[in-house]
Amino acid sequence: MAVVCCLAAARYRICTDADWDVNEQGLSGAPEIRIVASRHIHSTVLKAISLLGFGTSRIEWVDVDDQGRLLTDSVPNLDSKTILILQAGNVNSGSYDPIRACCEMARAAGAWVHVDGAFGLWAAASKRLKHLTDGMELANSWSVDGHKTLNTPYDNGLALCADPEALVNALQNSAAYIMSSEHRDGMIYTPEMSRRSRAVELWAAMKYLGREGIDLLVYGLHERALQFSRELKAAGFQVINDVVFNQVLLDCGDPLVTANTIRHIQESGEAWVGGSTWFDKSVIRISVCSWATTEADISRAVKAFVKAHQEASR
Repeated sequence: MAVVCCLAAARYRICTDADWDVNEQGLSGAPEIRIVASRHIHSTVLKAISLLGFGTSRIEWVDVDDQGRLLTDSVPNLDSKTILILQAGNVNSGSYDPIRACCEMARAAGAWVHVDGAFGLWAAASKRLKHLTDGMELANSWSVDGHKTLNTPYDNGLALCADPEALVNALQNSAAYIMSSEHRDGMIYTPEMSRRSRAVELWAAMKYLGREGIDLLVYGLHERALQFSRELKAAGFQVINDVVFNQVLLDCGDPLVTANTIRHIQESGEAWVGGSTWFDKSVIRISVCSWATTEADISRAVKAFVKAHQEASR
């Protein structure tokens, strides 16, 4: 829903700038809005594009490199009716699109940039990782989760928009019985009129941790991912991504061995890991995302991986 909010704001702004009131006049006959996105955008972005009526078949796809990063040279010419969607934290490899270069290109063309940073945008809160999000302040909107990296409850998503007028006009609702005041009302910034106070949990986590605590949490996930990668390589596994944040990808060579390795790991109760597809390969996707994970936990998990792979290879 955070992505929906941000793309709805983009739609409103582009249409309004073209003298079209999308709220009243709808999409029939509206200015044609272009969507430019990486071939590795998250599935939730595709869902948002569908819900907002843009049409996934009309996406102008941009190729990626071997780490899943959008190739700047492959971005088509942009214009003022374009929404360029970037990714901060590839869901598989953890890689980051070249945010600054793409934002500068978009600004020169008057295009709207949305950065989907489900878990990866939190790198900006770490002194040692913030280089990954360099240039993010040049975008127009951002979506990020609290649950993946900050360990808040699952339904904690954030929509951030540099154009509050567009966000409010795209999402607000009014009626005779709805009271308003000078105070901020979350109802005019989201699609839902009634929802629980999810922001309280996010505030509590941030208040307790503070800047230093969040930095330690975010960088700690990265350190544990690096440890996972090192120990898995030492155990003979093939790590196929550059570990830039908290993601580790393993290729067991054979799809059946990969699937069985995952099954044995899950059944062991020692760790939980899922599978994914990476450039048409079946892979094991490791996401280190708990503040409680220790160095000893990683070493113990690696032993479970080794045993599971041995059993899967028989």
